[in-house]
Amino acid sequence: MYNHLILVTNINPLNLSTALKLYEEKIQKNIITKNNIKNYLHNLNIFTYTYYLITYNKNLEELAKENDHLLKNEDNINILIELGKTMIKKYSDSLTSMVKISKNSIIKKALEFVNKNYYNKITLKEIANSLHVSKNYLCYLFKKKTGYRFCEYVNILRINRAKKLIVESQKNFDYISFDCGFASQSHFSSTFKKYTGITPSEYKNSKK
Repeated sequence: MYNHLILVTNINPLNLSTALKLYEEKIQKNIITKNNIKNYLHNLNIFTYTYYLITYNKNLEELAKENDHLLKNEDNINILIELGKTMIKKYSDSLTSMVKISKNSIIKKALEFVNKNYYNKITLKEIANSLHVSKNYLCYLFKKKTGYRFCEYVNILRINRAKKLIVESQKNFDYISFDCGFASQSHFSSTFKKYTGITPSEYKNSKK
């Protein structure tokens, strides 16, 4: 019997690096054979699918089926281990664009502003002033109504834009970092890895 709860609760854009680390530790601590790694990943896939359905009200049946198909048709242990990492990243990616729907007028206006200006230098204080509320109140309300802290939500939007530019443009990382609103390329690289589990270069190579 596997206990997946600690790992799966960390499979989200904010804790992806932790989830991947927990996964790698789990793999290293167990004697690896083709059958037990397949069994472990099969159970992890089902548990994660069920957890997302209950916790986030997000039905990822197609993703779960795709994962199951890939696992059944692979016998190489090293590739199976990498499939496990990919599976974790895909589940996490499914949450990057998910924000809880809010009828709160303040949050609606805040989200509208952020969605239009996230690649510029924006601050919570600036938005709070424009909405005539305190910074602390907006900070509290934003987290309560969206499920994300303000900076987390902005970073997710920026990383999604960066992913698109990396794949679809020939721009270098220095250009992309500033175009997406990051203060420097090093800030961009560290944030990208925090939210995706890999560096911008690794992401670019994976799309070739």
